[in-house]
Amino acid sequence: MKLFRTNIGRLLGISIVLAATSPAVMAEDHLGRGKRWVRSHPFWISALTQTESLYEVDDYRGAGLNTLLAWDPRRNLFEKSTAVNFPIHYHMHQVVADTEQGYVDHVRGLLEKYPDSCTGLLFWDEPQVPDMERVGKICAMLKKEFPEQLVYSNALPKGAPYASKYGFTENAPEDFYAAYIKKFGKIIQPDVIMVDVYPLRSTRPDEAPRSREYFETIALVRQVGLDQGAPYWIFIQAYDHDGAIRRPSESDLRFQLFAPLTLGFTGISYFTYGPAIGPGLIDSNKNRTPLYYHAARANMEVSNVGQAIRFLDSTGVAFVMGTHEQDGQVIGNPVPPMPTGGPWVWPAVNSRPAELLDVEILNTGKGRDALLGFFKQDNGDTYFMVTNLWHGMGRSAADCKLNVRLTFAPGVRTVTRLSRETGVPEELVVQGGQLDLSLLGGTGELLKVGDAKFPGLD
Repeated sequence: MKLFRTNIGRLLGISIVLAATSPAVMAEDHLGRGKRWVRSHPFWISALTQTESLYEVDDYRGAGLNTLLAWDPRRNLFEKSTAVNFPIHYHMHQVVADTEQGYVDHVRGLLEKYPDSCTGLLFWDEPQVPDMERVGKICAMLKKEFPEQLVYSNALPKGAPYASKYGFTENAPEDFYAAYIKKFGKIIQPDVIMVDVYPLRSTRPDEAPRSREYFETIALVRQVGLDQGAPYWIFIQAYDHDGAIRRPSESDLRFQLFAPLTLGFTGISYFTYGPAIGPGLIDSNKNRTPLYYHAARANMEVSNVGQAIRFLDSTGVAFVMGTHEQDGQVIGNPVPPMPTGGPWVWPAVNSRPAELLDVEILNTGKGRDALLGFFKQDNGDTYFMVTNLWHGMGRSAADCKLNVRLTFAPGVRTVTRLSRETGVPEELVVQGGQLDLSLLGGTGELLKVGDAKFPGLD
């Protein structure tokens, strides 16, 4: 995101979410601060917003966004939201104070002025390794002074070819991004691990639909979150750099929303709501862009699925690769680059449900692939998610529909789906040991074998 600073200043960093402790939170004291906050709030969907004159709460909320991400202390953003009790996350720029105590005083003043509206604070964009000690020190102080607040930071994504981008100088490790994101978690100790990943680059339909580093980045962030018992969140792409890169299509947007869900991400923010480097969900005249309407529909579905994901821990991830024809032969689609370790490809994966015997892609062609995510609830119940990875430039969700066949062990008669449309569990009948799913482009379904309840629906 350093690319964007000439337009909107220093971007994205630590947040502190200010939330009252509820009985449900108190009952989960064994969990980390981040997980307690995530479980006591709706699935977090926001969008970076900086232009006061373009912000209207009803329009913003109409895009399926439930929290304002206010960029810097712009009075009208706060006052418009406060008037209707709409939650705000506030970006506190790292130059607002010279000392750690100065940051504390700034937060305290903000809470005194907006005691009921401000529910979060975002601080420090993409710290490099030399910054991390200072970031961690400030985070620790903020946690101590404001014990009910959630303190988290936003990391650089993978993709830069040089270790110096991440702050390494001499003796940089060979896998410098993996080293960077591990240091990020260990040194800063954020309650939530966050990363910005903008994977849609090509403006040619025949080129790769996303960046090579996308899955490796979110997999590494997931691993750091799991290692630290912390939730992990993501910023997604809603801009086109004034036409220099691809503007997200409907299938592109859904891919950016549901793929992270499949890995267990529990918070999503758009970059951006208003124009920053080209239009966002709205343009400079307050007109809603086509992406606004795609987001409104998709965000509703994400909120419905996300209400359960908040209470689940990711236990495994697996690609199900389709096939395509090349030079008269049918060959397998390539697996995206992933971190060392794994395995990452079905069926040689960990944590797969014992009742799920096979997953098959019924379509053929490049990009016709699926992603599986496996989850466990605190009580030991297991769930799984199946997501269509097919998306592309200018393609609608219907254009990229994928048919997937699930095969189950004998005796499995039903699978319960958490409806994306209603947020209510519904029973799907398994016939002859098989269940066929038709998935919209970039879209996933959260499932459980048998007649099941889902957590977080009350």
